[in-house]
Amino acid sequence: MQNFWLFSNLLACLCSSAGGVIAFVNPSALSGSSQVNKGELYYQRMYTARALPLGILAGVLPFYHEGPVVASIILAAATVQAMDVAIGYSKGDRGMMIGASVATAIHTLFFFSLY
Repeated sequence: MQNFWLFSNLLACLCSSAGGVIAFVNPSALSGSSQVNKGELYYQRMYTARALPLGILAGVLPFYHEGPVVASIILAAATVQAMDVAIGYSKGDRGMMIGASVATAIHTLFFFSLY
């Protein structure tokens, strides 16, 4: 069962990282804006700066290490995704709410499977 959560966690991290790449390459793809302004571009880049390193770290590190450091990173990933759910809710973005909710659940269940 641990392998199921390990690979589910990796998939959730890959999806989040892919969202970061999409936001960086084409900011209007995630926001739905027809014309991206400087502030929106700034926040899309901030999202990318958070999504890529955390996604790679939380997705790959559990394959090589165990213990409290890995658990802390997985918990951080779950917390970030939970905040994305709240942001999606405030924007009325169903896709963001659903995707981040699934990722939150996967990270949380993986975190509890570590113990």
